Amino acid sequence: MENKTSDKLSRKNLIGYGFGSIPAGLFMYVFNLKYIELFYNDLLLLPIYFIIGLVIYMTVNALNDPLLGQLSDRTNREKWGSRRLIYIKYGAPIWAIAFLLIWFPWSYTDQIIIFIHFTISICLYDTMFTLVVLAWMALLPEMTSNIDERNKANFISLLIGAIAVVPFLLILGAMDATSIEFQIIIIIVAIISTAFALLTAYMCEEKPEFRKDESFPLWKSIKETVKLKSFLLFIGYNFFGILIGSVGLSYLFAYMFILGLNSTMVTVIYFLIFIFVGYSAYIVCMKLRPKWGMRKIILRFGILRAIGGVIIFIFALIPGSELLLWIGFAWLTFFAGYGIFTTGSLMALSMDEDEVNQETRREGMFLGINALFTKPAASIGPVIATLIFLAFGFVQGADTQSAEALIGIKILFLLVPAILAAISLIFIYFYPWHGEKLEEMRKKLEEIHKKKLESIR
Repeated sequence: MENKTSDKLSRKNLIGYGFGSIPAGLFMYVFNLKYIELFYNDLLLLPIYFIIGLVIYMTVNALNDPLLGQLSDRTNREKWGSRRLIYIKYGAPIWAIAFLLIWFPWSYTDQIIIFIHFTISICLYDTMFTLVVLAWMALLPEMTSNIDERNKANFISLLIGAIAVVPFLLILGAMDATSIEFQIIIIIVAIISTAFALLTAYMCEEKPEFRKDESFPLWKSIKETVKLKSFLLFIGYNFFGILIGSVGLSYLFAYMFILGLNSTMVTVIYFLIFIFVGYSAYIVCMKLRPKWGMRKIILRFGILRAIGGVIIFIFALIPGSELLLWIGFAWLTFFAGYGIFTTGSLMALSMDEDEVNQETRREGMFLGINALFTKPAASIGPVIATLIFLAFGFVQGADTQSAEALIGIKILFLLVPAILAAISLIFIYFYPWHGEKLEEMRKKLEEIHKKKLESIR
């Protein structure tokens, strides 16, 4: 019932779109894996400076998204030939330079210079990240309105991204982020990412029927976007998903204290679980979608994720429970498999609803407004983690931690994700697009697309 539109993607488009996940994944995961470790743990940036930098980053991170989304939506397609691919093609090299800027410290001892480097570099990186990735993400809902095709494209992107990303993360995970070897590999990452971004720009194509869509002024575009109940509910749900992610990979350096293995083994096992358990869960959720629908899958899996996480955390407080911690991580990873639906499908339904109402597509603004509210979670998560560490006596740069600090790390590893996942389900419970109502909306959307295609022939 959730899919009546036969709008298949060509193999070239699927693979080309998937290639876009390589720069997005490499830059994002390397950044998340190492930026906190570099500035907070290696360069020993004072917690007060670290939090101030994150607040500035959060502000820039939030405000640049709707502005850059509007820029993409209003780009003159007759003049530039596209409104998405142009930013991938020309923005990717600048994005790579901004990424490199992070990893070459301006000082190893001066707290003020470290703070300035931290703040400027992550804000510049995020602005270019937003410009390129927002354009890449906006491509998919325009390329197809078929729910299963969108999910397939998302899965292929995740798979291609994992193949490219995981080897680098395994290599970089145990490396000193201030070493020459690390910096050399980072340069290689930047070159590879730029090349695949250019391939995406070459292999993907924007649909001709949307070339005459009306471009709204900024204020009207924002107003029409936030009027949609489905979109506001999605924002609430996604906010907590981003919050969970922000206290995940970035704190692998701390989780090593509770997992009972050396840094190399922890990194390897972490990613083996992340890939094999996580991607198996994606497949299960995609297989269940035609029978259950996305909303029901999220609610059922999410409840199991939250309850299991809390129970495992309670037992994990017992000393010597390293194996149970790994089981807890696998549990949380598997029952988070509904993440395959998040941006590519759930948010795209609000874009589809908007097109039914306005007869124009504005993916850029939806992605931008979503980020305006959810991107702060990427900074709030580390702030929460820092406060937990301070409360439980975590010592920066230390080789060992106290028993109290280990409890704080376990809270961050298991309990925080379980609680945040439970809160996110409140928004999905009230999400409107499922069942017969969704089928009716998709029929209207198909009629609009036929009408637009006929108008350009």
